[in-house]
Amino acid sequence: MISTQQDHIVLLVDTEFFENLPAWVTDNFTVTPGGYHDGQPSRNKLVIFADGSYLEFFNWYDTPPSLDNETLPMRFWGAKTPGLIDFAITDTTQSAEESVGVVNQRLSEGPDKDAGLGVKFGKPITGSRKKADGTEISWKVTRPEFSKGDKTPSEDLFVNGRIDVPFFCHDVTPRINRVPSLDKEKTTHPCGATGIAACEILVPKHLHTEYTNLYSKILGSEIKSVVGQSSHTLDLGVPQGSTRTTVVVRAAETEHDIKRLRERGVGLSDLVIAVESDSLGSGERRALGDGIASTIWLAKEM
Repeated sequence: MISTQQDHIVLLVDTEFFENLPAWVTDNFTVTPGGYHDGQPSRNKLVIFADGSYLEFFNWYDTPPSLDNETLPMRFWGAKTPGLIDFAITDTTQSAEESVGVVNQRLSEGPDKDAGLGVKFGKPITGSRKKADGTEISWKVTRPEFSKGDKTPSEDLFVNGRIDVPFFCHDVTPRINRVPSLDKEKTTHPCGATGIAACEILVPKHLHTEYTNLYSKILGSEIKSVVGQSSHTLDLGVPQGSTRTTVVVRAAETEHDIKRLRERGVGLSDLVIAVESDSLGSGERRALGDGIASTIWLAKEM
């Protein structure tokens, strides 16, 4: 299996949020200007972590592109409502074509293949944006391509479009231009954040095993059960340093989770950020607030 790393988390925000960041953001994080994307009306701001990953505040400042425009991989976010919507993984040791080729091979082999969920990855598409200082950066995005498998959930569990697995993001220009993670001013945060501890993926209870197996093949990671919980953990690398992060595939069992599944669909539900903190005990975590902030948690760095 190949070695994949966490790349970034996408938090879709409206224009008011983007232009007037709420206190739960500014009180906890150092926000770095991103830029404007080429070919579509979108822009971003970043919260960059010392492990080389980042949280992206993504905003449409005008009408999103049509789903028919296959040259714009971000078009899938156009119909989504604000909140955590997607995340990217990368492989800093291989090209986009090599990484995705290996993953697609795993998804097409063996008795379980893609676990009957109808997932493979398409061809890498080049994206770019201009930073605030005028620097042009570019990357290749490879998004999943979906089909109707014998275990694919019904359409009502893909609210405003299907985004239940991550996409790949590989750098074309030097990664440090896109993610200035060596700049301590940018990676030092008031809350003590050091990196991404976990991404939680909420799935239907009856498809928990299938989604866990699917994620294992995409990430190239072994499955670890969480004792006493209906969840499985998959280990994932980070772009910088020796720390690790995880992806947790979690079955919707509580009323809160089932309601969330109906409202936002299968996929990324919560983000856990590792912090250096004496105010949190081992295994304890604290949400940053209400609304969108209730899905972003701080947990003591392990």
